[in-house]
Amino acid sequence: MSPIIYVDLKHNVVSVVIIDDNPRSLEFLSTALSRPDVQIFTATKPEDGLALVSLHRPQIVMTDLMMPGMTGLEVLQRVKQFDPAIEVIVMSARESGGSPAKALQQGAADYLQKPIALSVLRQRVGSRIQNHIAQRVKS
Repeated sequence: MSPIIYVDLKHNVVSVVIIDDNPRSLEFLSTALSRPDVQIFTATKPEDGLALVSLHRPQIVMTDLMMPGMTGLEVLQRVKQFDPAIEVIVMSARESGGSPAKALQQGAADYLQKPIALSVLRQRVGSRIQNHIAQRVKS
């Protein structure tokens, strides 16, 4: 008789916080990444997004680079101060003054240029989600 393996799906859910001041971008990103094992939280204001990070302790944070009140690089710094293990993905429609390199130097896991193709989004972010699920199943 083979052993019964019980997987508690609640503990194998990956949390993602998406911060973007454009509601259409939030809708696109959350819909594209939606799956049963992913819990997505969204915010249009960086401060609200950081509150979600503090409350839900996500594995992944996606943030727009250019937002009113706080830049994506500032969000990146604050998230990394809160928990260095959180993967932060910075997104931008503009490639301004070395922003991709700056974001990666400051600890971003990835930098995505907007508009983000659905296939690129699912491949680059989806693989990170899958890695987190695989790690949780192993532990």
